[in-house]
Amino acid sequence: MKTKVTKIEEVVVTTKTNKELLQEAIAKLTPEELALIYPPIERANFVVRKSWYGRNQTITFINNKNQRVTYKHDEVLDVMLPRLSIMPCWIKREYWSQSTDMPSNVRHLATVEQLAPVK
Repeated sequence: MKTKVTKIEEVVVTTKTNKELLQEAIAKLTPEELALIYPPIERANFVVRKSWYGRNQTITFINNKNQRVTYKHDEVLDVMLPRLSIMPCWIKREYWSQSTDMPSNVRHLATVEQLAPVK
């Protein structure tokens, strides 16, 4: 009597979300292509977002000292991430902003231009 052994293989299919697919596509772009897709933006305040990471976005805002502050989002987020990752607001919203100025631990990464006084 012969016994037949059948081998059963389990196939696991993982489906990626649109957000994950978009992040992978962005990661493959060159800095020049990123600059075309994500041009520099002006904001009313300092902001970092997890969803903006990888865009190499340049952001400009005017602080409360009437200075134009320009920074690279990814460079600033790299420095801030260890501290942000344990903050409840970051865990919940994956977003952090400050209305008056840049955080002191990342000011060295920004270009600051003093503007003429408002009359």
